[in-house]
Formats: sequence, structure tokens, C-alpha cells
Amino acid sequence: MMENTSGTRLSGRAKFLVDFGPLLIFFVAYFFGRRLAPAFGGSIEEGGELFVSVALFLPAYALAFIYSVWRERRIAPMLLISGVAVGVLGSLTLILHNKTFFYMKPTIVYAMFSMTLAGGLATERNFLRSLFDGALHLPDAAWRVLTKRYVVFFCLLAIANEIAWRLLTRDCDLAATAACAGEKHWVNLKIWGFTAVNIAFALAQAPFISKHAEDAPDSRDQSPSTGLE
Repeated sequence: MMENTSGTRLSGRAKFLVDFGPLLIFFVAYFFGRRLAPAFGGSIEEGGELFVSVALFLPAYALAFIYSVWRERRIAPMLLISGVAVGVLGSLTLILHNKTFFYMKPTIVYAMFSMTLAGGLATERNFLRSLFDGALHLPDAAWRVLTKRYVVFFCLLAIANEIAWRLLTRDCDLAATAACAGEKHWVNLKIWGFTAVNIAFALAQAPFISKHAEDAPDSRDQSPSTGLE
């Protein structure tokens, strides 16, 4: 992981755009692309919405990723996992013209999140603390408990996505540009459902975090080290 020695944290607005900007582009392209395409001299055939959305999502995500790394001067493990998965699976979706790869992306990302956090615990490296980048101050025991909860949570999300996309697209030809009735339901689940569940889970941890939160180290009583991992 690159060390955050000279970078600065993203502002609230910048972080929102980095996190949700590419997703918003994907959403607009998928649900409104067929109406908007004629204004740009193009067209999208029914069933091709996902391919067009992925084609627009990939460069938007790449720009957000590069900007985040440039500003913060680091690559957090979780960001690296997301970036690699999005780039590889999104590209395979377009190159092989098969939607299966993009349907499986959340499964693979959440599974890798879970394994990374679990691996960190096994090697006494707490990647969750690194992800919060000093915003939370908890004792080691509390970090371990919180990390274990996220390991289970991400594992369940991976299972949920795998079940959802297979059920919703079971009657569809995923290697063809053809309409798939269940696809829109999966896209809504991916964009809104998983986002809402992630927020709800994070909010559910608030009482635990509040109970175990420690005061931030007083810079007047500490060495010049930032204390960031």
C-alpha cells in the first residue's frame, strides 16, 4: 500500500463524486441511454443497455480512481481490489460480449473484501483501520470485532449477489444483445439495494463504535508521527 505521506484527504464533495459519480453515469446510461442516444447521433438497441453502460462506466471509474490516488497519495487495499475487479471484469464484459462477467463483479469484489479483511486479521494487519484513515480511534480489540463483522457482512453480500443475478437472469442469453426482463431488477439491486444495505450496516455499527471510541491523540503530547498506517 502506498503510504499517505504528502497527500490530503478528499473533501466531502470530492469523495461523494469519486464514490458515486461513476455509478450515477452507469445508472443514467442504463435507464435513459436509449432516449438520450439520438441526441448524440446514436442509438442503443433493446438489450444492449448494459454493454453501453459498462463502456461509459469504465473510463469514469478510471478517472475517479486516478484522481483519488493522486490526491491522497496512497492506494488503500480495498480501493485496489475494486479497481482491479472493475477494470478486468468490465473489460471482459465488452471484449467477450458476455454480461456474466459484470453480473459477477459484486460477488467477486465482496468476496475479496471479506478475504482481505480476514487475511489481515490472521496476519495482525487491520486493513479496516487503514480504510478509515484515522477518522476513528478504537482499541485493537474493538477493531478486531468490527473487522470480523465486516468479514461476515461482505461474505453475505457476495452470496446474495450470486443468488440474485442467477435467479433474475436464468431465462436470458447473457452472450447476446437481447432484452432480459430480470436485468433491470438486478441493476436496481446493484445500485440502490446494495448501497442501502451498506449504509444501513454501517449505521448499525454506530452504537458499538460510540461505546468503544477513544479520544484522538493530542498532538501536543505525541511525537510528530501522524500515526497513519
